Amino acid sequence: MSHAFSTDYATMQHAQAIFQAKHREMVQLLDTLEANLQSGLGRWEDDARDAYFEAKAKWDKVAREQADTVREFSEAVGTAQQNYEAAEVANAQMWA
Repeated sequence: MSHAFSTDYATMQHAQAIFQAKHREMVQLLDTLEANLQSGLGRWEDDARDAYFEAKAKWDKVAREQADTVREFSEAVGTAQQNYEAAEVANAQMWA
């Protein structure tokens, strides 16, 4: 039983573009949320503000890690595409 493998460079480029766009969207959303919250924080009192900043530090860390993971997906797809293309060229040159 033979198994074949193939890849579609256009699909890989499209996937990479989607991950890049989603990363930008996530970062922009986080920045917008932060800006919106900053305008109201002046009205918060001591304990409430302290609790907010404590929770926010944890949330920011996880949210940025998720955004970084999406960016890393994009980079991995781009690297895979480059590697497949380089391998294809090298294999074709062996027969030239």
